Amino acid sequence: MLVSLLVLSLILASCSTDPASGGDSGEADSSGDGVKADGDTVTLEVWTIGKPQEEHRMENIKEAAKQLNEQLEAEGEATRIVIEGKHEDVDWNDYKQQFTLAVESNKAPDIILSGHEDVAPWSQAGYIVPLDEYVEEHEQFDDVYDVLWESVQYKGNTWAIPQDVEARPIYYQKEYLKELGWSDEEIDALPEKIESGDFTLYDLLETANKAQEQGIVKEGHGFFHRPQQGNDFYMFYYAFGGEMFDDTEGKLVLDREALLKFYQFFHDTVFEYETTPEDFIGMEWDIWHKTVTSKEAFISQAGTWTVAEWKEQYNLSEEDWENMGYALVPAGEKGGTPVTLSHPLVYMITSESEHPDWAARVLAMATTPELNTKHAVESNHLAILETQEEDPDYANDPFLSDVTYMLQYTTYLPNHEQFGTYDEAVFRGLTAVEAGQMVPQEAVDIVVEELERQLGDEVIIR
Repeated sequence: MLVSLLVLSLILASCSTDPASGGDSGEADSSGDGVKADGDTVTLEVWTIGKPQEEHRMENIKEAAKQLNEQLEAEGEATRIVIEGKHEDVDWNDYKQQFTLAVESNKAPDIILSGHEDVAPWSQAGYIVPLDEYVEEHEQFDDVYDVLWESVQYKGNTWAIPQDVEARPIYYQKEYLKELGWSDEEIDALPEKIESGDFTLYDLLETANKAQEQGIVKEGHGFFHRPQQGNDFYMFYYAFGGEMFDDTEGKLVLDREALLKFYQFFHDTVFEYETTPEDFIGMEWDIWHKTVTSKEAFISQAGTWTVAEWKEQYNLSEEDWENMGYALVPAGEKGGTPVTLSHPLVYMITSESEHPDWAARVLAMATTPELNTKHAVESNHLAILETQEEDPDYANDPFLSDVTYMLQYTTYLPNHEQFGTYDEAVFRGLTAVEAGQMVPQEAVDIVVEELERQLGDEVIIR
């Protein structure tokens, strides 16, 4: 009896999987998709991050492996690909820390999905490998928009494969514009007026303030920007002519004049127009989303993917969605250029991977209009492939087809290993200005001094 129990325990142990490579629940998730493998099995561990509606970041990899296995079988090849890993809805900092710890303990996945800004520090640290030869080898990558490849370049190499991209519009309640006396034609023309530079950020604050004065929305609810630290704030810096990176020098850039106008705008929305409440930065996201979707806020700013989140998690009705307009972030001054910002998420192959060739082949199989459109439509992300624009499912989605033009105005965060230091300093200044702890010029002076001290020659102050 004892021998039987021992044998049974050994059998069970041999069938168990490592929870460290788990899926959403923390349990291992593998995908061989029923394809018989009499030859070598190549197991690729993949980590992705996102909301439940963004699970195709992982599911598309599994489907790509399935299609590759079918192709290998048809070709008489013995090798089969198995995908293991996890898709998690977790805090970004926690996710990246998990990856760093995994690298340090020699347990990194083969493929990691993250933001394009990680290309610089992770390549410098030796965590990831350049992919130039694979981009040349696999024709699927030829379909990726050229502008997206710019986001994954660093020091002359391509370090990642774009997975998705987005725009970050402003949203507004069209019925409140009508209450302000706008005609249907004027409301419909607002996105074009913004695109031409005729409607500026200060026109936005003026309009929001009028809605408050007329009692359409409460004081402090005219303009809801993002409530916590994040990439979106840099759109407003760009809108005032700011620059963040010098391609020739390969250095970060801080424009004093643009930074001053940037800080002044956020000072003014709180203290001059009173369209954003004091101590707004730090508001919980759940409260922010509920305020916007309940129509208590007039104008807000968020990513395209947020629309799916509003509908699925905050019960935004189709009627209320139809009543929301959206447009580029306006220029800071008349005649200027409007802006959006994209934060492409990208797949990177780690230096620990024993199968980089197979990992690249799977990523190529995942870079198709069918798979990427499925992700785009379900999560409200934009096309990354030129042929997606012709895909009926993408073309027939009114919102996605409406906002695709915004990519013509998109900007990116700089790929520089010291950007984190730059970002922290700029955001501390912004927080102090909105809290009334500093006037804009004082914040600019302190940020400049701090960056010169911390970054030295790695930042150009203009």
